[in-house]
Amino acid sequence: MQATRRRAAVAVFSDLLDETALTEALWLQHESMRGENVSDIIAFVDAVAQRNLLDAASVKRLYNGFYKALRESSERLPLDPWPAMQAARAAARASAPPPPPPAAPPVSAVTPVINPVAVALAAAQAAAPVPVQEPEEPPVIFGALMRAIVAEVFQYHREALDEVRKDALQRLDDAMAAPALRQQFRSGWSRALQHDWQLPGTHAELAELTRVVYLALGDAFGRAGADQILKRGLEAADAVPEAKVFAPRRLLATIKGLRI
Repeated sequence: MQATRRRAAVAVFSDLLDETALTEALWLQHESMRGENVSDIIAFVDAVAQRNLLDAASVKRLYNGFYKALRESSERLPLDPWPAMQAARAAARASAPPPPPPAAPPVSAVTPVINPVAVALAAAQAAAPVPVQEPEEPPVIFGALMRAIVAEVFQYHREALDEVRKDALQRLDDAMAAPALRQQFRSGWSRALQHDWQLPGTHAELAELTRVVYLALGDAFGRAGADQILKRGLEAADAVPEAKVFAPRRLLATIKGLRI
């Protein structure tokens, strides 16, 4: 999969980065990217974008492009850039000036006593991954939005709720969300009215699920009807205290051409 990641990165970044910047991005990927989940993709693209000052529109395209490239057939991807990456790094090392010799310790310095157990513990702590705490506001806002949408459809168009559910689940496989999150979303529809819909996803993943629901509403009620239902759902989410930290409209990031 590391070779596939490198080839996918070349496919999507080569139009935006020069050769040097692309090589740096590939080494960053090699040293930091450990999987192909949505969170891994977003973290890597964000890191490259920050280093190269890419605009928000380009970043959004890169999320989707890199996700698709990772799942592209091998025949349609560029050659593995690994040999070129190694050659570039070897050339950079050869041209780098030699490091200065270490300074001699002062005469009065006392050599500390090294505790091998403490050293081993410190090394283990440094190597352990630091868990990333996702903010709690996006799931709360998504939950408020979904509860309002489900309640309105059930109250005024009860017969259409099952149609919305089926259309949303049919579109789910194309959403850029982790498999576990997609499964929780799928399970939520089995008790849509009782579910709190506070799914533990990232901002980007929950925006994707919002898009899935919006498209399903459009299938059932048309574009104008979906806009109105979504608008009223946003108003309900705006009343949640967490909306002061995370604006509900941020969940609309992946919906194109929205006019509400």
